[in-house]
Amino acid sequence: MDLMGGKCVRLKKGDFTQITVYSENPVEKIVEMRERGARDFHIIDLDGARTGARTHHEIIRNIRQEVKDYMEVGGGIRDVGDIKYYGERGLDGIIVGTRALEDDTFFEGLNIFKNIVLGLDLYEGKPMARGWKTTVNKDIQEILDASGRIGIMAILCTSIERDGMLTGPDYEGLKKLAAMTKLPIIASGGVTTIDDVKKLKDSGVWATILGKAVYEGLIKIEEAATYAD
Repeated sequence: MDLMGGKCVRLKKGDFTQITVYSENPVEKIVEMRERGARDFHIIDLDGARTGARTHHEIIRNIRQEVKDYMEVGGGIRDVGDIKYYGERGLDGIIVGTRALEDDTFFEGLNIFKNIVLGLDLYEGKPMARGWKTTVNKDIQEILDASGRIGIMAILCTSIERDGMLTGPDYEGLKKLAAMTKLPIIASGGVTTIDDVKKLKDSGVWATILGKAVYEGLIKIEEAATYAD
């Protein structure tokens, strides 16, 4: 679930001018999805990602009270204080992207945490940062090697050009990424059908992010839940 302006939204390719609002009340939407069988949740503070400061932390705290299983959060988490803030509120996974990719000292310092998910957002094979607005001039293999050494919990790989487009996942890109690291891979971007979910599970990715396809009724939560471990 992506949060913007206090609402549950989706963007196209991360474009903040192409917004679709799916709920005015994100917490109620979470409750509804849980009633349909959803257990684990991926929550992104889009305003936080854009500004670099957490914005929807109160809504996220309220969502955590409704979610009893795995929940991860990202967007604007760019210092240790933010990581500790969400950790103290029971978040299982804390997604760090921009600061980790831009600041090597900060990245290395993440070795004191055991719940960090590295947000590796790719556009045409290149890492992006700051709400997908700037290119990071780093080699992906070096990023993955450092992640393994530091003790990153998982790699969240988002295909930006497919995100919110319902065009199918980047199977080839995910396959290449998985071959480059032993860390668990979370696939995001383009998942459109239940067959995509099955193929991604069969490919060995640790988890798959569902968003627009669920909101648009293309994937039923009840069916997708049968593929969850």
